[in-house]
Amino acid sequence: MARIKQRRGRHVMDENGRLFWINGPEESCYLSEQRQWRRGLSFEEVLDWKQCAPSGQVSQRFGSVQAACEAYEHAQVVWSQDLYLRRMGDQMASHRSADDYKPTVMKLAEAQGARPRKQPWLLPAPAGPICGLPPRRIEAGPVGEGELPHLHRRRRSGRKLAEH
Repeated sequence: MARIKQRRGRHVMDENGRLFWINGPEESCYLSEQRQWRRGLSFEEVLDWKQCAPSGQVSQRFGSVQAACEAYEHAQVVWSQDLYLRRMGDQMASHRSADDYKPTVMKLAEAQGARPRKQPWLLPAPAGPICGLPPRRIEAGPVGEGELPHLHRRRRSGRKLAEH
């Protein structure tokens, strides 16, 4: 039995972080599981930036949005796979997963003078040149112990040095 933790309109998130959308008219709606492909975003950011798409898992029909929510919380949902919805979700995910993606509503608002918004998943630009490799770890102890060599550095083995 999972509890609904957050809800905004027809989008709900349970206590396990699973996201669902209540689809269809009020008197004949169903739950549609939503996939998220970016981790670390809040519920609001996922919805604002449209970083979710249907997984293809759908429930039976319910007489109201409230009935759908209650059925989910009491584990009374029968899930089935909708292949059309799955394909549509894959296309949405492909389009929305680009690093420079912005929902149309945001683009239109910015074109009309709204403050530009930066995607929350982008890291700030580096202040100077970067190597791209992880930093070396050096710990106290014999030379070379606990040290990660730079991947582009060639090392001679002690045996070769002793032979010369």
